[in-house]
This record gives sequence, structure tokens and C-alpha cells, in this order.
Amino acid sequence: MPHHHHHHGHGGQRPWWKRFRTTAAIGYVVRHYTEPRNRMVIERSGVRAGDRVVDIGCGPGESVALAAVAAPGVAVVAVDPAWPQCVTTAVRSLRFGRSVRVRRAAAEALPVPDSWATLVLSINAFHHWEDRRRGLAEVRRVLAPGGRLVLVDEDFPEEHQHTRFHREAGEDAPVDAGSPVVREWLGELGFGEVTLERVEDADGTPHHVLRAVLNP
Repeated sequence: MPHHHHHHGHGGQRPWWKRFRTTAAIGYVVRHYTEPRNRMVIERSGVRAGDRVVDIGCGPGESVALAAVAAPGVAVVAVDPAWPQCVTTAVRSLRFGRSVRVRRAAAEALPVPDSWATLVLSINAFHHWEDRRRGLAEVRRVLAPGGRLVLVDEDFPEEHQHTRFHREAGEDAPVDAGSPVVREWLGELGFGEVTLERVEDADGTPHHVLRAVLNP
């Protein structure tokens, strides 16, 4: 199928950060194959026996593997919009058989039935969602009443390259798990027991951990 350059505007050029994404995703797989934050989050998320977990922005899949063995009878749907991440996660999860399914998808359109999940995780990915408010509405759709949401984002300082990246992409202040507006959105969407904690992983990197429970 021919590529229609004119769809992208800017004289046929896609914005640099979109051209950069596939290359960045492959680099991300290599760089973040194992990370202390994944273990920290899975330990704190309280995975229970029989939980049905959706991991949004699963990355290279370490969090998926940790969740799958955290308790008996856990089922995981791993979701990421980048194909290199999905491939890596799928290979990494082969040993779990049908209890782990990997899908290429975005937070705003989860390939999960209504009220299927008992736990939704997003580890250092929420700030990348295209439409965070719509993504949270989708989380509400897939969560069963009483289901839990755990959002985690690294607490990036102002001078961090990540913060600069978002500013150059046209965002004044990236909305992440620590942003007050997110707690407002969760209240509007029918979540309760919303708590925000700032914790460090084993490397001493600070993260915001936002938890919420979908009201029955």
C-alpha cells in the first residue's frame, strides 16, 4: 500500500517525535528490560490469587512476568502501542501459556471486555497516554466494581530530559500520576479510596504511586 505523505502535513514530514518512536521503542526494550521499579510496583500493588490484571504500557514485559507469578491463578492482558514492546513481552511470557495475552493497543481503546479486570496497572507509562482522561474512562469500563487501579510515574525533575521532551512536543506541564487533576478525574469517574504516595525504587529513583478503587 503506498504511503500517503500528505496525511502528515508539515510538507510530508511527520513530527520528529513520531518518526523517533519505533527506534525509541527498540532502544527502550534494551535499556529497560529489567528495572527495579517493576518489582517495587508489583510488590506494592497487592496482586491476589485469581486476579485478572491489565498492564497498560507493559514495555518489555518484566512487570507482566512478575505479576503472573505474584499469586496463584493470575491472568494478565499486557497492552502496549509499540510493536517492539509487544514482541518482547510475548516472547518473555511464553512460559505462562494462555494466562498471559499480549495485545498491541493504546490505553484509550483497551482490547478487554467490560468489567473483566480486577487490577489495572500502568507503570511509568501513564504520562505517555495520548488522552489521559479518556484512558481513565476506558480503565473504568474494563474494571469490575471494587477493582483496583495502580498508576505509577517517575517523579521527573524540571531539568530532566523527559520533561524537556514533553515541552518540545508542545505540552506545558506533562500530566502524570502525581498531578492533582488526575485525582479529580478519578473522582468524576466513580473511583474512591484515592491515595498518592511518593516512593523510591531499589535504585533510589522517586516515583508517584497513585491508587484508586472503582466504587461498587
